[in-house]
Amino acid sequence: MYVVTNRNLQPNARPEERFGATFNRKGPHELRLAEAQKVGDRWQVEILEDRVTHNGEEMWASEAAFLKAQQRMGQNKTNALFFVHGFNTAFSDALEIAHRIERLYNLEMVLFTWPSNGGGTVEGLVSYQDDKRDAAISIGAFDRCLEKMATYFLKHRDNACGCKFNLAMHSMGNYLFKRLLSSSIYQGETQLFDNIVMLAADVNNEDHATWVDRVRFRNRLFITINEDDTALLASKALAGDEQKARLGHWTRNLTARNATYLDFTDSAQIQAHHNYFTDESALRNSRIKDVFSRAFNGQKAERGLEFDSGTGAYRIL
Repeated sequence: MYVVTNRNLQPNARPEERFGATFNRKGPHELRLAEAQKVGDRWQVEILEDRVTHNGEEMWASEAAFLKAQQRMGQNKTNALFFVHGFNTAFSDALEIAHRIERLYNLEMVLFTWPSNGGGTVEGLVSYQDDKRDAAISIGAFDRCLEKMATYFLKHRDNACGCKFNLAMHSMGNYLFKRLLSSSIYQGETQLFDNIVMLAADVNNEDHATWVDRVRFRNRLFITINEDDTALLASKALAGDEQKARLGHWTRNLTARNATYLDFTDSAQIQAHHNYFTDESALRNSRIKDVFSRAFNGQKAERGLEFDSGTGAYRIL
């Protein structure tokens, strides 16, 4: 998988700690690119130089990475998922989450990882607010990454493999997304993605349609909900009055015109899970895995599901 990050580089650390919990020393908008793979139980992480030679041509490493991924997707008949993690996620944890998604759903993965605390010294409300601040500061780096991808997508469209590009954000990663969508720097770069999936979104349900309706995409925008999600319930309680009911655990006020809401609340095996797209016990319910497989692969994940006209969401049982 490829890793794009605005974290600080730690070149002498173990591979799974190669990027740290603070911003790049050149600033929060600075991006580094790496290639990561897990061999057995060990990680290999190669930090890529800014410029490389690919097929005899000198180019940006990000463009070469795009071309290599595009070629693999064509050969393996796979689709791509660009993934953004959430709160309190160390670099090593981000790698493991992305690797699990890659294996579960047979995808070409691109991980965007930002400096959330990941088990730092601060705890509780202070840690949560610190991560929210860092997520907001990361929108410039995230936007630059999307702009580069959109540029390469258009430049190399004649070599397109017919595969699909998709975007997923988990938990507080959706707060980063919200801040980008609410910013003047957003110019519709997300149009390159077939599906966009907002997983267990740790953002206010209240007034979410005002920014969600700005999201551009090619096929579907999915928002997943589990009313028993204990992590989101704790998030609301932890952060005080400025946080309302969380979008990822509330089946009321589902009013975004361009969103397809997926309600997992009563799904067998869902329980109180927050990461039900990777959790082993939740995925014992094959219907849950099937919905995410379709969503992450650019397909119509709501097909065959029961629509609840009372809530405006499709139910997964």
